[in-house]
Amino acid sequence: MNSKKLNMMLIENFPNLIDKYNEEVEWQEGDDTGSHTVYGDVLAPYLIECIVQNNESEVIKILKFIERILELNIKYSDEVIAFSILERIEYEYRNSILLNSNYGELSKKVIEEIRKFNSQ
Repeated sequence: MNSKKLNMMLIENFPNLIDKYNEEVEWQEGDDTGSHTVYGDVLAPYLIECIVQNNESEVIKILKFIERILELNIKYSDEVIAFSILERIEYEYRNSILLNSNYGELSKKVIEEIRKFNSQ
């Protein structure tokens, strides 16, 4: 999967992020902007905003979206999710009951790897 396809998945699933997405990509490579940038600068802050606001339904929606991407088992998209989303929120929100009780199985595995790596 390339950046453009992964970026389009984001907008298709979260049309409410289109303005933030456009702001991010308009000065870069448009829809071909790297997904690490897009997911790190658009989806991650949105997820954090939802966590802070305790917007449980939206957090769950985002976590299910993340799980669907991980289910594709594509190296590039796995890395985007691991490094641009999960590693970031794991650091700041490790003890979040909302997150920890709603992660999918694949997300949990990625987070375990992040925790192992960070404990070395």
